[in-house]
Amino acid sequence: MIALRIGRGGVRERPVAEILDAMEQILEKTGYEEIALLSLSSSDYTNVLELTQKIGERFSHRGLNISLPSLRIESVSTQLMDNLGDSRRGGFTLAPEAATERMRNTINKFVSHEELLETAREIYRRNWRTIKLYFMIGHPYETLEDVAAIADLAKQVLAEGRKFHGKKASVNVGVSTFIPKPHTPFQWEPMDDLDQVYAKLDLLRQAFRGPGLRLRSNDPRESVFEGFLSRGDRRMAEVVERAWRKGAKFDAWREHFKEDAWTEALAEVGLDPSFYTHRRRRIDEIFPWEHIDVAVTKKFLTQDYLMSQAQETRVDCREQCFACGILPKLKDLRRETELEAWQCPPVRKRPSHKKTAVNIPTVEGIPLPVIQ
Repeated sequence: MIALRIGRGGVRERPVAEILDAMEQILEKTGYEEIALLSLSSSDYTNVLELTQKIGERFSHRGLNISLPSLRIESVSTQLMDNLGDSRRGGFTLAPEAATERMRNTINKFVSHEELLETAREIYRRNWRTIKLYFMIGHPYETLEDVAAIADLAKQVLAEGRKFHGKKASVNVGVSTFIPKPHTPFQWEPMDDLDQVYAKLDLLRQAFRGPGLRLRSNDPRESVFEGFLSRGDRRMAEVVERAWRKGAKFDAWREHFKEDAWTEALAEVGLDPSFYTHRRRRIDEIFPWEHIDVAVTKKFLTQDYLMSQAQETRVDCREQCFACGILPKLKDLRRETELEAWQCPPVRKRPSHKKTAVNIPTVEGIPLPVIQ
């Protein structure tokens, strides 16, 4: 698939039958009426049209609400919108990630402004009244103008909805703070300064006023917490244990997050979290996670990181292989996998060699292999 520079690349897809069976079991054992099909980019799933059509055929009598929360604008088709027609009550979610073409090029998610508005137009035309847009702030090279563009874009999308549904149209925007994760092209970059993130959120709150617009954001402090845990080295293990002994549990739940426990644990171990979260790495720095082999080479990540600085993009790697390292690393698994289940170029099979018969001399029935 096309690899966002904020995440890891590679294509691993579940068969349609397996997904349908899993849904059947979940519905029978939980009684839930809503299913979310989770993926880094749901509309890039090769069989997404077949899947959504069969979901409608198999579960339409249940009044099931289906959501695909991570749809790339450029790969959303009108057929997919029609297949999801019975889920209109939950809104249609799109993930532009960034509001300007410059920033979308930087993170390798190129889609033009007009393409985005055209997609919104078709969604509203099919009787959806709410569109949910997902963005991140704190991207590398981001400016306040890029952040302000989030509000501008949301208002333009809402204007498209007004043409079809009047005041009943709405746009919900979710904003989270970017974390440069290990094994991604932005692993060399620091997180955005916390004060700067708060300033950007304040800017957005001021801009998101008026009927039909709703803004939701995460707590930037939680992102910093996630940042030093995901980018830390082995010394962080002692911090985790000390914080746990101080009562830190279920920290992903806001009501259970004990920031003081983590601050005290870091101080006791003598670590500054900003060393992990807010420090730009040298291009030749050896990362604490490099001993973990994810198949994608550091050379490829370095190339992609430098391309981001020039706002250069890569096309979907199912159209063109960029030698990221996955194919040679997993060549044996590739040979054992059917062509349609693997999205990389085929691997040539090794020629089979028949063993040459060797006459082994014997003495009184005891074989005497010849050592060469």
